[in-house]
Amino acid sequence: MHKFVTECIGMFIFSILIGTSTNLLGIGFLLAAITYIASDISESHFNPAVSFAVWLHKRISLQELGTYISAQVTGTLIGGIVVWWLAGTTFAPSPGQNTGTFQFAAVEIIFSFVFILLFLMMMYPKRRRRNPVFGLMIGLGFAGCYLITEPISGTGLNPSISFGFILLDVINSGISWYHLPIYLLSPGIGAILATWCYK
Repeated sequence: MHKFVTECIGMFIFSILIGTSTNLLGIGFLLAAITYIASDISESHFNPAVSFAVWLHKRISLQELGTYISAQVTGTLIGGIVVWWLAGTTFAPSPGQNTGTFQFAAVEIIFSFVFILLFLMMMYPKRRRRNPVFGLMIGLGFAGCYLITEPISGTGLNPSISFGFILLDVINSGISWYHLPIYLLSPGIGAILATWCYK
């Protein structure tokens, strides 16, 4: 239950920032902050692709994987509703106008791989968390990935964020749903590659 609540609150905060701010470094620093706060409770996944990689690494059970993902989606949906209320409209991630489908998928896979591999290296085994910069490295690593990918694939790299915001956009008569398969599948492929490389 503690893990569910922690992941839900973390994703709630994270999704509000992504939906209201274009400051990518600010997003990275906030991720670092909540990573430090939650590391001893839920190990600060805040991303279904990260949870999937941790499950592949056999650090959590299949039941725990379901708990993590349901908490992350719940937190994102609540945060997305708050963003909708604050901004008066829904926010949905989308690739750049000149980005082709294969470019879109490739960028999501490559930088999901980079971020998830960094996460695994910083978070496991637990002794690595004795290094006080582990959370900062995770946050800034994510910000660095976003700085590169945002003009190409939008604010992706996190299936929960993508699913939650796109679902709310569709409810608000948006047409962003056709980007969803790549936003969901590409980080999963990146997670598989990152886990294999880490092992």
